[in-house]
Amino acid sequence: MFRSFFKYIARFLECFFGFLFTYLIIVLFFQSIKIGSLDQNGEITLYVRSNGVHTDVCFPSQTELFNWNEFVPLEDYPKNDAFDFITIGWGDKGFFLDTPTWAELKTSTALNAVFLPSSTAMHVAYSKEPAISENCIPVKVSSVNYMKMIEFVQSTFENHHAKIQLIKGKGYSINDNFYEANGSYHLFRTCNSWTNDVLRKGNVHTSLYAFFPDGIMEGLDGEK
Repeated sequence: MFRSFFKYIARFLECFFGFLFTYLIIVLFFQSIKIGSLDQNGEITLYVRSNGVHTDVCFPSQTELFNWNEFVPLEDYPKNDAFDFITIGWGDKGFFLDTPTWAELKTSTALNAVFLPSSTAMHVAYSKEPAISENCIPVKVSSVNYMKMIEFVQSTFENHHAKIQLIKGKGYSINDNFYEANGSYHLFRTCNSWTNDVLRKGNVHTSLYAFFPDGIMEGLDGEK
């Protein structure tokens, strides 16, 4: 009986580590393939931000091309007075809402986000223009490519009757909120692959696919 049990455990671990190895090979392969342009002649400056695990895209809240304040209502941020830039990210809804800080991360939340397709949310924060650093890289794009990026980001928000859906009372501070999103989160569709898709729409130099921040931020080094 015990021999059968340990044999089962050994097979499980073999399959698990085999899958993990295959996943990492796929990740490294696709992240090593770079696409897009390093051209710095674009009219619009935006920023890509990373905390080492998660990435977001930071857009100017208003340009002649598009006004984010009309898409993400300012009345959702009544106590905030910094609306120069808007930072947007996509990710696992449970992880976003249940983990305001890393200290509050639950094992069940992490495992569900990693191994099970799960519902998603958009995290939106208004702020002043971010400071440039190794974790916040400026990117310049053309007007045409900027609008392609905006259209993609808009399509990720769940939209009912021409209105995005606020998840009330879940923001971390006075300048951020969460909204319902389209799509499922899983191992091959992460918050970073969403950011990478946004950049691909803008013909920004990035990875063919990126599952982790390095696959994005390394491609942007030449943009600084």
